[in-house]
Amino acid sequence: MMNTKQKIIIPVVVFLGLAAFSLFILKQRAGHVGNFPEDMPPYVPAAAGAGMSGFLPTSMESPERFEALNKNIKAMGECLDMTVQPLSAQDEFNFENVGKIIAPAMGAVLKVQTKWTAVDYKESGEVRRVFVDYSSDSNAPEAEPVKTVRHYVVLETGKVRDIRLNEALANNPSESEIQKLHAGGEMISATRALLVSYQNGDEINYVEKNGKAYSVVVSHLGKYFRCKDTDSANMTCSCN
Repeated sequence: MMNTKQKIIIPVVVFLGLAAFSLFILKQRAGHVGNFPEDMPPYVPAAAGAGMSGFLPTSMESPERFEALNKNIKAMGECLDMTVQPLSAQDEFNFENVGKIIAPAMGAVLKVQTKWTAVDYKESGEVRRVFVDYSSDSNAPEAEPVKTVRHYVVLETGKVRDIRLNEALANNPSESEIQKLHAGGEMISATRALLVSYQNGDEINYVEKNGKAYSVVVSHLGKYFRCKDTDSANMTCSCN
């Protein structure tokens, strides 16, 4: 037989449990912002396959963007007091050519490390994202980075809902296992962030989306030149 106190407590506990569960379900439906890096491009709804085709040189694809890029490349050289090469009319502003532009002043590359990747794809009528964080141990710089994988449904608002992964897939899986997560879908976009370290201590933090640079931060002798939205003519850059 339950006493009066138990008769009160048990329904209250059940009610609070159901309320918490209902709140969890509502939050999942509404989505959450996700714990993504600050330098990740904002989500823009796009059709599957958009932006994934071959490229024209920047000067042909967008003369305005080509002009803005070379204006800011010149400003970078002045900011960091180093020799830079302008972007060729035949080139895209991508990882390879960013390296060429600053190569005369930066010297030898010590290491190129992937910081994170994100693949948005369409499957079963919804947009999904595979996000991978690559973490390195500062005490073992030569060791392979540890991969942490997160899988989401991406809502039209840009918020996300979690897709549960088993332990083996979530924690340091192989690259081939990561690829399988989105292999059955239709690609929308692929984004990656790289850290380039030079022997003299200089660095480049580089983010690209669909093969085109989205943001670049160049550090040289204690000064920084930052550019974002470099995939459009409305890019913004600063020197400090």
